[in-house]
Amino acid sequence: MVIPKTVKRRGLGTYFKGAVNSLGYLLGREIRYYRKQPTDALFFITYRCTSHCRTCTLWQRSDSAGEMTLAEWKRAVDMCHEMGVKGVELFGGDALLRLDVLIPLVAYIKTKSGMEADLVTNSNLLTDEVARQLVGAGIDDIWFSIDGVSAWHNQIRGRDDAFERVDKAIDAVLKARGSNRLPRVRANTTISNLNYDHFDEVLAYAESKGMDFLHCEYAGEFWDELLDQSIIDGIRPNPYFVRQEGRSILANDEQARIIKARVEQMKKDVRRMHISLQSENVDRLTIKQMTTGLCDNRRCYINHTKVTIDPRGNITGCGFFGDWILGNIREQPLRDIWNNDRHRRFMKHFANRDMNICDHCIMGVQRNPNLWQGLRNHINQALGRARS
Repeated sequence: MVIPKTVKRRGLGTYFKGAVNSLGYLLGREIRYYRKQPTDALFFITYRCTSHCRTCTLWQRSDSAGEMTLAEWKRAVDMCHEMGVKGVELFGGDALLRLDVLIPLVAYIKTKSGMEADLVTNSNLLTDEVARQLVGAGIDDIWFSIDGVSAWHNQIRGRDDAFERVDKAIDAVLKARGSNRLPRVRANTTISNLNYDHFDEVLAYAESKGMDFLHCEYAGEFWDELLDQSIIDGIRPNPYFVRQEGRSILANDEQARIIKARVEQMKKDVRRMHISLQSENVDRLTIKQMTTGLCDNRRCYINHTKVTIDPRGNITGCGFFGDWILGNIREQPLRDIWNNDRHRRFMKHFANRDMNICDHCIMGVQRNPNLWQGLRNHINQALGRARS
């Protein structure tokens, strides 16, 4: 947890306020985990993508047949709100391919009391006009994927103009936001075998742009043998972090030590900056875990509290097990699908450690912090929000 200099001047009151608010949220999260009540939702608006990333294979899913309409996605929001969901993450592929859904859906989510809407984007289609529409609709957070500066980002994203587009998109959103505090503008850097020795350059870049947060996360990766070992009830996982031409995870311990050292230096550098740095994902991983892909995922909040909906309305066990379908919201209300027999069976498989991919799931590191880890994360979020 790294404190920006502008927050330091405000004293310890910011810490205590953030700690109290976060503790209340996290205790409620623990209760919902044991009750299997959803807290947030992940909407895959489309699987189609405009990038060709070397660390992700979603772009290989190009079929748009059967994608849900705006009316159907609004119905999904209604059902999630009824179940107590507070946050909706709008995701792809490239969600900006569905502007007919995305912009009005953000505005609709914001009509629901207490609900927030976040967008994760590669920025390829985020023009000045789209930025104005997103800000006008009330988007709470925009996550810009930035894996390096200039050509480094282009190489990983598989487009010669990828960095130019994200650079312009950040400017467009910040201009549209003006003096307002929302949306929060976040850089998200995935650290891998492809950028381990230069990912830290993103910190100075994000600070120079005036972004609010930099999140450093480690790459996830699965491979065919691992997927074959994770077949349950005849269903094979279909994650999108699948090894392609070469490894995404690190090749050796020396690379991992370089990452650890650079993150520690970033923590020192950021104390003189206005941006807030979050590196809990990398901090929690050991050298061995970074080179083997193994993760210590003892519980899964994702399959207990996150509603994952694919482009065709299927509720899935998790985003990496998309063919394990709990039900479809075109046919049934979410309330009748959530915690049904298939859902409980999926959770039981995890509890029994039947799925080997769960031991290699980086999403578990990012989204399944325990109570103490979650408290640290949320205090850091509060400090970042107080920066202005």
